[in-house]
Amino acid sequence: MSDTTLADAIQADTDSGRRLRVRAEIPWLTIVAPAVFFVAFIGAWELLVKVRDIHVLLLPAPSVIWRQFVEDFSLLRVLAKNTAIESLKGVLIGAVMAIGLAGLVQPVGWLNKSLLMYSSTIKALPIVALYPLCTVFFGITSAAVVAMVAIGITPIMYTFAARGFSGTSQEDDLMRSISAGRFIRFRFLVLPRALPYVMAGMKTAVPLSIIVAIISEYFGGRVTTLGSHIRRESQQLHTPEMWSAIVMACLLGIVAFGAVSLLDRYFLRWHTSRRDD
Repeated sequence: MSDTTLADAIQADTDSGRRLRVRAEIPWLTIVAPAVFFVAFIGAWELLVKVRDIHVLLLPAPSVIWRQFVEDFSLLRVLAKNTAIESLKGVLIGAVMAIGLAGLVQPVGWLNKSLLMYSSTIKALPIVALYPLCTVFFGITSAAVVAMVAIGITPIMYTFAARGFSGTSQEDDLMRSISAGRFIRFRFLVLPRALPYVMAGMKTAVPLSIIVAIISEYFGGRVTTLGSHIRRESQQLHTPEMWSAIVMACLLGIVAFGAVSLLDRYFLRWHTSRRDD
């Protein structure tokens, strides 16, 4: 093979590799496939309602739901704001309790393992069933909803935080060699090392907090929330209004997840896994 032919082959391989890297950097399939599925699903839903002439009280068409959503947007925005505030309060309380407890028991191995086992068991329980118990202590108020969110979030955050605090690295030996105190090791080594786990837990807990808050509001609480609004509209057979509130609830969950993802990228921009982003 001549030098020219060999150079052309190497150049072709280089160009091919560059095109493959560009395709890998732009995940078109992960963007286009869900969008196509969503459009097909909505189209099939609209067609089914029109062809079968399904009554609006049973199943409104997506176009009807969208018109109602636009019409009620001002009200739904206020309701979503109140639900988001309750959810945020519960997340903050649950996260502080879980991370603080995980940090306290981190040096005690047997206690940490025991609490991990209990937290895994609590996650399997139907948390919403505890709402009547919360109303005994807090009444049918916003505080009961916040308590429900905190109860649902705490075991999840504890599991992630405890896993992060239990990690080890070469820097542990360095800290011991310079006789660093327990607080210094925790502040400058354990806590930064556990931060990716904590943020992963937040990305799991925050969308779940929206679900727990809305379900709790459905059973009682402030009347100016999404859950209470869904309950009222369903009892009055206002199906389009109910579905428009459900759409707002879905959007609220998506926005919450997106906000936590942005915080994750901001707080972990120093991490080795993010240096190539």
